[in-house]
Amino acid sequence: MIIALPSHGIVFKIFNKGFIQNAEREYSFLKLLEKHEFPSPKAYHLLIINNFPILIREYIPGIHFSEFLDKAAPKEIIKVIRVLLENAYKLDSIGIFLDELSNPTKNIIVNNGYVFFIDFERAQELTGKKSNVTQFLSFLIRVGKSTGDLKNKLVAYINFDKILDAARKFKKKKQLDKLFMEIFE
Repeated sequence: MIIALPSHGIVFKIFNKGFIQNAEREYSFLKLLEKHEFPSPKAYHLLIINNFPILIREYIPGIHFSEFLDKAAPKEIIKVIRVLLENAYKLDSIGIFLDELSNPTKNIIVNNGYVFFIDFERAQELTGKKSNVTQFLSFLIRVGKSTGDLKNKLVAYINFDKILDAARKFKKKKQLDKLFMEIFE
């Protein structure tokens, strides 16, 4: 359960009873991200009351990524997608795998072009061939295969036919600038 107090700038995230390890993981990842100046909420405190973990963190104003995609103009969406990919690359370099970027609906907040990642409960240390960048690219691939409004908004700006090949190249060389050149028209 999330209790947000925007006027006080804080959020209380109350985990299910016994989910102490999840709460500790999120707290420690948020602390690490703060050291790297990554756009995520600051973790203030972790309480455990009657085996219920409560994470107290910074409130991030804005709208969820899914709502942003519905409301924003195509050029705004492209700017935010670029920032998202840059931030996914930063997460990779810090060594955190979010495991939710293939369906980034509720764990990303957008506010005036700034992009914040807010939920790290399921995050884990980055190992092997996993990548936040390629996870997010899989979301774009799904958009490209759809027939929905979002694809129609972005088709003039994103070369959906090249994303899969660009993702494969990125996995080998980890060059974000080349990825951008290939997929953005």
